[in-house]
Amino acid sequence: MKWIIITSFFLLSFNALATRDERQILKCLGEEEKKFHLRKETGPLYDLNQRLISEIIQIPKAELDAEYYAEMCNKRSQSPSLKLLELSIRMGKDVFEVPPEVLGSQREMALGMIDDYIESTKEIFLQFMTQIQTQAPSASCLKEEIPQIDAFFTDIKYLQEDVDMKKIFAGRDLKIFKELIGYSQAFERCRLRIKKKLKSESKAAAKKS
Repeated sequence: MKWIIITSFFLLSFNALATRDERQILKCLGEEEKKFHLRKETGPLYDLNQRLISEIIQIPKAELDAEYYAEMCNKRSQSPSLKLLELSIRMGKDVFEVPPEVLGSQREMALGMIDDYIESTKEIFLQFMTQIQTQAPSASCLKEEIPQIDAFFTDIKYLQEDVDMKKIFAGRDLKIFKELIGYSQAFERCRLRIKKKLKSESKAAAKKS
């Protein structure tokens, strides 16, 4: 009970802080958060949304470039959080802009925190992927749906320590990421295969008996 009260207090305080911040990028992420709450939805996308809000709210004054903002927030069929993560990895700090009136130490601080956020995107993405794999209906589900995913995961986790993350999200890797975005549909296809297999095995066992 104590944990629930503390957590609720934190969320209320956090949401109040986010509400006072009028930046468009936070409004966009906040609208997605609202949809999750209305649907009482949790899981990898919800956690990603919460993580990105907590990251962005710490970067003073920063906004998305207008072109990237349109990519992130003007398409109802996609998750703004996933698009922000993709853009952050593909484009790096170029996806952000700091207003020209922000000068001196404030500007330096904002740019430094943008760099820190971009550096954290690899860990954020790995955590997102791990959550998806953990919640899959079977251990082989994602591999069945995206055969290249094991090599992709290994490359990012172990082989890319000194490589710019932007280079990972190109060609084959970007296609894999886009397939991963549809993980909920992939899970449903996996469940149908499992159900079909169990039904077939049940029929075979019935015939033997």
